[in-house]
Amino acid sequence: PKLTIQNNNINNSVRFLSSNSKRDFYEVLGVARSADKGEIKKAYFKLAKKYHPDTNKDDETAAEKFKEVTEAYEVLSDDEQRNLYNQFGHAGVDPNFQQGNPFGGGNPFGGGNPFGGAGGFNFQDGSFHFSSSGGEQIDPEELFDAFFGGGARRRRGPRRGSDLQMHVRLSFQEAVNGTSKDLHLRYQVMNPETGQIEIKERDVTVDTPPGIDNGMNLRLSGQGAEGDPGAPRGNLLVQVLVEDDEYFHRDGADVHTEAPISITQAILGGTVDVRTLNGEVEVKIPKGCQPDTKLMLRGKGIQKLHAASKGNHVVHIKIEIPKEITKRQEELLREFDDETRSSGNGISGRIAKAAESAFESIFGKHKAEEEKQKKEEKDEGVEEKKQAAS
Repeated sequence: PKLTIQNNNINNSVRFLSSNSKRDFYEVLGVARSADKGEIKKAYFKLAKKYHPDTNKDDETAAEKFKEVTEAYEVLSDDEQRNLYNQFGHAGVDPNFQQGNPFGGGNPFGGGNPFGGAGGFNFQDGSFHFSSSGGEQIDPEELFDAFFGGGARRRRGPRRGSDLQMHVRLSFQEAVNGTSKDLHLRYQVMNPETGQIEIKERDVTVDTPPGIDNGMNLRLSGQGAEGDPGAPRGNLLVQVLVEDDEYFHRDGADVHTEAPISITQAILGGTVDVRTLNGEVEVKIPKGCQPDTKLMLRGKGIQKLHAASKGNHVVHIKIEIPKEITKRQEELLREFDDETRSSGNGISGRIAKAAESAFESIFGKHKAEEEKQKKEEKDEGVEEKKQAAS
């Protein structure tokens, strides 16, 4: 084609042969010259996906076609370059246009680069590159990766294997003491030679440290899926699920249990056997033990991760009140209640209050008042008989 340039009222007709072999960019993308950016982008996506080298390994012409549609898109999607192309054709966007330029070796469009600093293409090394305004080269496959999600992107070396995820279930005691578990892995990998999906199966042993808790994750390096030849495996991520225990209740490195005692033990004190993580121990109950008292067994809890110390064992005292008692037990309790009431703040003052509360809890406050009234009436009757006899 002939390019005519108007400059200072001098008409110069110049023929440039460097771009004669190129197809019209609008024709390449299959769009009209009036097409907007959305139509150009849509047409490019369709053709780029069709001709991408990674999906056309057996088609030797695909790479050239991909290069051609990519070049056309880069020009027509840029307002400045598209304007130059519309005015001057391929020569307007040809970085080699300065060769044979009648204006002294410079670009006739006002600069050493006909793109005005916008950038251009470089296919000289056999690969596809874009050159940005800062001179930085951009791999169009990275651009294609952004468009289509990276599934077709050509990688520049052996690819590391994928990470795998599994979970392992542990009992409460296994989590506390640590254990080893065998896991059966079943996963999919792509055969790099055939491109087909294959199913892989193998067994892996995972060692869980003492004190591991529910929801924690273990990473087994190099136990994931196979990578490309010469590349390492991925990692295996194992999530730990710990079952609850009916007796022990965990709170971090501390454990909580309940210990039932009788009213007598609560008042007089004594001992109670408590099952700990390391066996039974005898725990001392102080005199006058109140409901919901907590006793601390220091260092009897769970091993702390990444530390040499252990948590504590907290014993929650639960005073058991019998629902039924014998007649003799009732008589003794009433005598005890009378004695503690009469002693006031004496030697049994605090014990008296505890006993009174326990008595009312067993028989009810209303019944206790009735019994007190009956006793007072009985005492009054005895006094009247003494006075009559005298």
